[in-house]
Amino acid sequence: MRITTSNIAESATPSEIRQLRDDTLYDHPLTKDVVVVPTNAIQEAFSVVQDALLRYESGVCFLGESRFGKTSAIRAINAAINQNFESVPRILFNAKEHDHATERALYTDMLVDLNYREADRGTAVARRIRLFTLLLDAAQCKRSDRILMLIDEAQNLRRDDFTHLRDLSNDLARHGVKLVTVLFAHPMLNQLRNELVGEGRTDLIGRFLLKPYAFHGIRSSADLADTLNCYDDPNTFSYPPSSRICISSFFLPEAFAGGWRLKGEAKVCWDEFVKVRGHRVDDDGDIGMNWIGRAISDFLSSNIEGDSPHFSSDRSSWAMSIARSKYAATMSNYGVAR
Repeated sequence: MRITTSNIAESATPSEIRQLRDDTLYDHPLTKDVVVVPTNAIQEAFSVVQDALLRYESGVCFLGESRFGKTSAIRAINAAINQNFESVPRILFNAKEHDHATERALYTDMLVDLNYREADRGTAVARRIRLFTLLLDAAQCKRSDRILMLIDEAQNLRRDDFTHLRDLSNDLARHGVKLVTVLFAHPMLNQLRNELVGEGRTDLIGRFLLKPYAFHGIRSSADLADTLNCYDDPNTFSYPPSSRICISSFFLPEAFAGGWRLKGEAKVCWDEFVKVRGHRVDDDGDIGMNWIGRAISDFLSSNIEGDSPHFSSDRSSWAMSIARSKYAATMSNYGVAR
């Protein structure tokens, strides 16, 4: 019988997994780059967001460098909140950069992200009313007294945008609904925060930017080992769903059955990344998960031909995968000192 995604058993043999892999490799979520790994940074961020919801806080803010996985964190937090706070409506908003930030542009962008078909019609006031009505209806339909708004690329928000968000929050509060706003932004948002502090805008600082949290990348080989363990754990991710076939086993079934684990590659992988990174005076040692994720995906797919019960990788394999992650090219633009 031909093994497929619908009939693969939890006790599948390495040869059965290999057949499935060969047939469905390009359908695997890792190949499609849609796997979200719950890194330590993501788990820490979720704990903060969960606490904010429980305490009905106005907002929290996370600052992280580009390619550190902030967008992936939003996806993971959104999924986790759906499981833990099923009755709380969640709004995902990607803040856009505009030459001239206006109230109309902000509400239009938010309505578009809410899939509202007539987002670009009417005055700014009309669009604000539509947005407010949509949010209030979402809360009332779920009988919720909270709404969670997750904002990506929040460094694109301007002073007036925060004022409009404050007003929207106040309007909802008058109807018994708390808007909990979670910002994920590049550290450049600190510039606006410092300006607001200097202007005494406690209404905006206290509501949205009181205590920015650092959103880290992968910080050490031990941190990386925790991350790689997620690829070895079917409870974290399995494909096909409910098959108990973890990512590592899907790509290298013979090696996995023989005792090899991706977690065991952590030190070599980390050391090779550090070689590329070199030393930067403005660098606290973090390596973005986007680069690490690309390198892992390349490493697993590149070693398919060498899969065996006695599989053993070497440094050159990781060096090649890290090169293909484009990490070196990005670091050269940051002026890495070797």
